[in-house]
Amino acid sequence: MDDLENRQIRQLRNRLEAIGTAGEILRVSLGTSALKDAVRTILLGLANLVPCRAAGIFEVEGGCLRDLGCVLMGEFADVPATVRTLGEGHPVAEAIQTNRHQILASVESLLPGEPPGPAVVVPFEGRLGAGAIQSGPRASHLLWVDSPEDEIGEDGLDIMLALGSQAGVVLTGFRYRDDLERTYKALQLANNRLQKDIDRARRIQEGLLPPSLPDLPGLSAASRYQPAEKVSGDYFDCFPLDPTCPEGTHCLVMADVSGHGISAAMVMAMFKVILHREVRVGSPPSDVLDRMNRMMLEQIRGLHFVTVFLAYLDPASGELEWCSAGHCPQLLVRAGGAIETLAADGLFVGTFDSLGACDRKLSMGPGDTLVLYTDGITEAEGEDGELFELERLAEVVREARQESVAGMLDAALAGLGRFAPGKVRQDDLTLFAART
Repeated sequence: MDDLENRQIRQLRNRLEAIGTAGEILRVSLGTSALKDAVRTILLGLANLVPCRAAGIFEVEGGCLRDLGCVLMGEFADVPATVRTLGEGHPVAEAIQTNRHQILASVESLLPGEPPGPAVVVPFEGRLGAGAIQSGPRASHLLWVDSPEDEIGEDGLDIMLALGSQAGVVLTGFRYRDDLERTYKALQLANNRLQKDIDRARRIQEGLLPPSLPDLPGLSAASRYQPAEKVSGDYFDCFPLDPTCPEGTHCLVMADVSGHGISAAMVMAMFKVILHREVRVGSPPSDVLDRMNRMMLEQIRGLHFVTVFLAYLDPASGELEWCSAGHCPQLLVRAGGAIETLAADGLFVGTFDSLGACDRKLSMGPGDTLVLYTDGITEAEGEDGELFELERLAEVVREARQESVAGMLDAALAGLGRFAPGKVRQDDLTLFAART
């Protein structure tokens, strides 16, 4: 093996050792919590390998260098942060522009008041993976070694080049971390604003539901309302058909807007406004739903649809006139325990030009209970994925028919709780009961 090969082997070994040393410094610097501490760790590691008067790492900003960290060797004292302007033709500026290291015989010192001296400058890229085309200097950062105590040989230069490369990794990591922290804080602020808006929407929506239910001679009612989110697409109501006759025929409605969340809640609010405007004495439920369908089509253009059960109940006679537009079968629990289902024969509101829903009539006797609900209860899943379904709901309310209307609804929720203990509901759940 000749001298050239021996020299090449030694150079390769030295460079590998320099890379390993720089990698160890990088590992330690990445364990710090702040960019300033990471830069200081890199520079102090350099101090042990290449003694010098001072050393610094700078970010290149146009024709200026912004100090990210600069240490005075020997005392390891922090040097005050500065911004250095590089004039045209400055040797450091040329090194940055060409992105090549330079060993300079004489250049101004990093330390105020100190005379010029030799220096080594190593440009490097500290925005790895940025993917942006930079204007101006090619290098984004600079390692500056001021007045090395010994002549810089290949070993020392290899260490500086390796440290420059590793410093680029460190700065990139902290840049990404800072970007993530800023993004996270911005998302937190946006989320806080959104949650406040949702809370306001919830309070507004709760104000749209009936504040109280009638307890009249011949009619008692109760409800249970459990939105899956803070706002819901479920809606129920019970109000006199003729406002001037508060003890007369009442309008009963149970509706379910497709989906849930804010958009469903907005559709629900629109639905209530239109419903109260269109319900009137002498207008059958099917006519009301047809007019609502046309208006909802104009407003929501099929983005949501609404299933609706609409009924008129006369507490004095027990006569019930009802119409269902795509809503799940509702229940009539007779006082003797028989169960009748009131199934839809029309399409849901807000999607098709025609509903095709028909009006139907029946009579409710003393102790009969009309149970209205949304599919959030019948489509609730148990632990094995089985649905609660209409049959279970019907059996629970049949067994609880001797309870008050409120007790009947509580029994239904208790039955669901036993069927799906601890299960997180995926849909809004609303129950309403009216008893003659």
